[in-house]
Amino acid sequence: MGTFIVVLILVAIVGGIIRSMVKAHKRGEHPACGGDCGHCGGSCGCH
Repeated sequence: MGTFIVVLILVAIVGGIIRSMVKAHKRGEHPACGGDCGHCGGSCGCH
């Protein structure tokens, strides 16, 4: 039972992180490179 609860907590955390990243991407932000695509040289896939 304890393992099941831990798995549920981890799934909720990972789901929240993914949701946050998708929302940021839809807003045009790129959290992987700090959101400033003018200074990243395109290495983060912004361009």
